[in-house]
Amino acid sequence: MAKKLVTELVALFQGQKLETVQRAIKEATKQVWPELVTGPLSKLFDTQMETLKARGCPKSVIDVLISKKSEVIAKATEIETADGHIPFVPVIPRTEVDLGDLMKMVRNRDHEGYNYLDQSDVSNVVDVPKGPYFMFDVEDGKDMLGKSPEKAEALIKKQKRTCLTADEGIALCVHTNVLSEHYVDCTGSRYVGAGWVPYVYLSGGKPRLYWVSVDYSLGRWGSASCRSRA
Repeated sequence: MAKKLVTELVALFQGQKLETVQRAIKEATKQVWPELVTGPLSKLFDTQMETLKARGCPKSVIDVLISKKSEVIAKATEIETADGHIPFVPVIPRTEVDLGDLMKMVRNRDHEGYNYLDQSDVSNVVDVPKGPYFMFDVEDGKDMLGKSPEKAEALIKKQKRTCLTADEGIALCVHTNVLSEHYVDCTGSRYVGAGWVPYVYLSGGKPRLYWVSVDYSLGRWGSASCRSRA
């Protein structure tokens, strides 16, 4: 039976592009064995909620996020998440929890995060939902390493993606170990004026939120992005 199936698949895939075949296999798997897709997504969601609880996130905010679980998993299932990207990440806007408390949720070993920015001087240059929400198909900035926020922003727009805001960059650092790999430019936001961008980095192993010039580039910095928000 297996040998016959392989023969049929070879005939079916002959002449097709590799990416077309990979998408077809992924979609077929999703339709025949949906639990193979929704199971890991459900586990990811639950892990993220447990992380927020452990980091002192207000229960009222967590309750709002939990109420979106079925919607989030359904949307993540529909999206073609690129290899190495994160299917979804919960975001707590600074209108719900201020930047100082958001940064306290970022941890590097025993070190708690700290915010150096005046929240009233942080503004977004991308549209985001009101209240707690999720961002989807998240790239942590690795693809933009060594590119200034200004150059990365143009490239990300060409990809039909959007740069992460300060709130979203913090969320990424809460739920991943990205800072152990590289630092995150939050190019979806500006600080004070158009010439500065918030970014999350490590100083002596301690997570910090500060600002950098939009035209500044360094190999260990990269602008993170997402495909959509809801």
